[in-house]
Amino acid sequence: MGSSVSSNPKTLLDSIDSGQELDTQTLVRFGAQINALNKEGYSPLRVSLEHGRVSMFKALYKAKALIIPELSQRKTPLHRAVELGHYKLAWMLLREHSLFGNFKNQQDAYGNTPLHVAVLKGNSDMVALLLKYNASRDVLNSSGKTPHELALESRSQMADEIIEQFTLEDCISKGNRTPILDENQPNREQRSTQGSKSTLKVEESIEEPITLLEQALADSRLTIIKGEELEFQDVLNRGSSCIVFKGKWRGSEVAIKQFKLEYSTSEKDLQKYIKEMQVLSQIRHPNVLLIMGICIDQPNLCLITEYVPNSSLFYAIHKNKARILTLSERFNIGIQICKALAYLHTNDPPIIHRDLKPENCLLDHAMNVKLADFGLARPVSSFSAEESQSMTTICIGTTRFMAPELFDKDKVDSIGVEVDIWALGCLLIELFSNKRPWHYISSSKASNIFYEIFNKKPIPIPDTITPEVSLIIQECCRYNPRRRPRITDVLDRLERAKSTYILS
Repeated sequence: MGSSVSSNPKTLLDSIDSGQELDTQTLVRFGAQINALNKEGYSPLRVSLEHGRVSMFKALYKAKALIIPELSQRKTPLHRAVELGHYKLAWMLLREHSLFGNFKNQQDAYGNTPLHVAVLKGNSDMVALLLKYNASRDVLNSSGKTPHELALESRSQMADEIIEQFTLEDCISKGNRTPILDENQPNREQRSTQGSKSTLKVEESIEEPITLLEQALADSRLTIIKGEELEFQDVLNRGSSCIVFKGKWRGSEVAIKQFKLEYSTSEKDLQKYIKEMQVLSQIRHPNVLLIMGICIDQPNLCLITEYVPNSSLFYAIHKNKARILTLSERFNIGIQICKALAYLHTNDPPIIHRDLKPENCLLDHAMNVKLADFGLARPVSSFSAEESQSMTTICIGTTRFMAPELFDKDKVDSIGVEVDIWALGCLLIELFSNKRPWHYISSSKASNIFYEIFNKKPIPIPDTITPEVSLIIQECCRYNPRRRPRITDVLDRLERAKSTYILS
């Protein structure tokens, strides 16, 4: 084997291009030419960096391979990994700095550290990862800007989430404490560990993670869609873990949620994909996004759902200046969201959405609601002790819509459908007033929401909201989860409130 490798310098590059990590390590061990160049003039180490091949990069680096061509503008491998969005590679470079060198605060030719680059790229996951590894937020680039200042100036889609990473880091680093959650124990404090999804511990790649998916598929009745049947068109949305495309499948318009490559190679990430797939596979309701099938024969796993053409409720409330929602439409939207939640909460076992907000409520042209993004949804019975503990280290939803108990480590194992009721109250504030919950707190100071909850301040309800709806919101956002109304009661009261204000 050693002689065949030596006689074929492209074997190693072929292995890297095909993603065969175990083959690459074997080839290196048996003397492959580690600095042979491909037709573009790239060495195996540079190719593995460009493709985010974690194990390959590590094996080649240990073998003293060279990055050819060298990175321009004084960038380090960490700069490049962050620039390309290779989360797991960045994590390895940070974690194993004794092997690779301490790149986290090094500056490129423009004075940018990797944290500057993550902010400029609008990658909140990378920002959270770098902050977790104590990357400095105070380094000035050649324009005299710190990463935090760049975040405050950013207009990227993820700007709010990035700013929240900095402000939440402030809370943790200064030793601040979480809100008081049990009304009968007003002096108990817990340190907040709420953060981004990206603060999950990254798992090493496993050899055959896809067997987990095969087992899950055996228990479901989902359609397996061939990758060759999918036509990818416009990008509809970008998230921290996926890209959503408008597409076509067998002549029909669909939405294709394409997950990051890590979801195919990491057990932890694959489990998240499986859980979302399992939740979607068991629910059918007119106001819940319909899953059409899944695609597993491409490098990136995909969920294929129905296509909803009229953007999100957030867009309808804040961005669509040409089409202002009427009061009747707002009531109808609120009622349909309640119907979707009522369906989920009365399931056996109940399903908790956990990320209810206007951004996750899609609207068709008739203003009918489709509740979407079930990445955090779980049946109540599926919360194992292990998962309950991990929930204290990830972002369970969005800060403005998070129920107080989600901040409390001691309450996590008893989380129920009540967290959706709190979020619904917050959503109704936005729906009926055009103002975000806790509207007077800017995204740059999101940690102040944390302090308001700590002091059990009633969530502010704008005076423009009708008294009946205002009372519903007030009860949904009670600090004691047991005192919040059931979703069926909220639905009934919202329908009665509509009849008061809207003529039949």
